Amino acid sequence: MIAGMRMQGGKGDGLMMMPDLDEQQFARWATLLEKRLGISVTPQRKGFLSAKLRMRMRELDIANFQDYYELVTSAQQGQMEWSYLLDRLTIHETRFNRHPASFRLIEECYLPKQLKLHSGEVLNLKAWSVGCASGEEAYYLAMVLDRELAVHQGKAYYGVIGSDVSLESLAIARGGEYPEFHLDELDEAIKRSYFERSPNGYRIVDGLRQRVAFSQLNVQKLEQAPFDKVDIIFCQNLLIYFSQERRRGIVTTLARFLKPGGIMILGIGEIVGWCAEGLEPLKFEDTLAYRKVKD
Repeated sequence: MIAGMRMQGGKGDGLMMMPDLDEQQFARWATLLEKRLGISVTPQRKGFLSAKLRMRMRELDIANFQDYYELVTSAQQGQMEWSYLLDRLTIHETRFNRHPASFRLIEECYLPKQLKLHSGEVLNLKAWSVGCASGEEAYYLAMVLDRELAVHQGKAYYGVIGSDVSLESLAIARGGEYPEFHLDELDEAIKRSYFERSPNGYRIVDGLRQRVAFSQLNVQKLEQAPFDKVDIIFCQNLLIYFSQERRRGIVTTLARFLKPGGIMILGIGEIVGWCAEGLEPLKFEDTLAYRKVKD
C-alpha cells in the first residue's frame, strides 16, 4: 500500500498500516518544534514524537504525516491545530511534592531569613512556578508559603503564578480538581487544610486557589510574561526538553525576573556549569538553587 493512502473501514483504520516517520519527515517535524518551542527532539525521541502525532492524526482521520504537517503550518487553520497538538506534545507528569528538598529549602532557609530581614515590616512575597503543567507544583508552593506565613497574619502576604504553554494543562490547573491518587504522597494535615472532597476526587480549597493565578507562556518568549519581579522562581523538570545552550538562555532570562534576595530553584542536573552575574549558588542538601545578590 502507498504510504499515507486511506484504507476502507472505520475512521482512523488507515493509521494502523501507516509507516513510522522516516528520517526526512522526522527532521521536518523536529525543526518545527525547535523553531516554535525551542524544544530539542533527538533521534532517540522519534518514537515518542511519532506516537503523539499519530494520536492527533487519528482524531482527524489523517493518515499521512505530510498532510498533517501542511495542516499545522497552514495560514488559516494552522494556529488552532498547533494549539491542539501542543497539548499532546507538552503535557508531562507532575506531583504536588515532587522534590521535597527544594521545598524544604524554602521552608527552612529562605522564609526564615526573609521574615528576619523584614521584621517589623509587611512582607509581600510572589512566587513563580515555570512550566507548572496541571498546577500541582504551583499549588504546593502556595501551601508551603501559607503554612509558614500563617502565624504572621497581617504582616506577611503571598501570591503564586503558574505558567505553562499548554492551554489544556492550564484549564486543569485553574479548576484545581485532582483524582485521589494525586494526593497519595501528602500528609494528612496538608489534605485537611487545603483540599475538599469533590465529585471526581479532591479540589483545592477556595482560600488557596484565590492565591494562585495561571497564565499561558512559552519559555522561548519570557519577555512576554505579564508580571514583573518575583521573590521565588521554581523551575524543575522543564529544562530537560531543551539543549544545553537553550537551557542557559532560559535560566539567564528567568534570573532577570528575580528581586534582589530572591531565589531560583532548578532541577538537579538540568544545567551544568552555569551562574549569571549577580547570582550566587545556594548550598542546601540535594538541591540546585541560586540567590540574587544584586541587579
